[in-house]
Amino acid sequence: MLFRRITFALAVILACQAIWLLIAELCRPSYPGFPVDAKTAELVAGKRNAAALAASFGFMRGDLWTEYSLTYLNLFWNDGQGGTKQNSGVLERARDVAVRALALAPHDARGWLALSTVNFELNGDKKSTALLMSYFTGANEIELIPMRLLLAVRSDTIGEKDFQLLVRHDIRAIITYKPELKSAIVAAYRDALPVGKQFLEDVLKELDPSLLTKLHQSG
Repeated sequence: MLFRRITFALAVILACQAIWLLIAELCRPSYPGFPVDAKTAELVAGKRNAAALAASFGFMRGDLWTEYSLTYLNLFWNDGQGGTKQNSGVLERARDVAVRALALAPHDARGWLALSTVNFELNGDKKSTALLMSYFTGANEIELIPMRLLLAVRSDTIGEKDFQLLVRHDIRAIITYKPELKSAIVAAYRDALPVGKQFLEDVLKELDPSLLTKLHQSG
């Protein structure tokens, strides 16, 4: 009799868990991918309400909260030139979502990059630990490179040799594996700090001289 009760209780628990997972998945929107430009960011932003609902149902699931945080990245894309200042309340909400995502999924580089972008826009944080963590947790995630590069060359940290090695790895990945993302390098150059522009020029002088010429032409 006791065994039957235990079995029934376990069955109820499993059924509740299955329903919980199913509701979250039904609410979970599909995404066109990580925002690599303003257009994609706007498409992802259009999923914000559904993403918020899915994250609320799956309140312990870091993947859902990370996807929710990505819906705020449209605030920071301005045709690849760094974005514009937004309402502080919206930015604070974006930061809260990113922090929640990282508390549940600290291994996800997307969450670190989202937090880094929020910190940069909200506080002018140009030495963001979150940006560095996005490299450590997602060094080979090419889809993150456009936004990561955009922030990196505007960061005061770009003058540091160790950080330059990480950014150089991203640039090499674009040139070697994703030449269609070279426009991200051009966009980053336009809005880079002087030391960031010099860094990009030095790297491209070795890796892609033709792209360096394009940078000079773009100003």
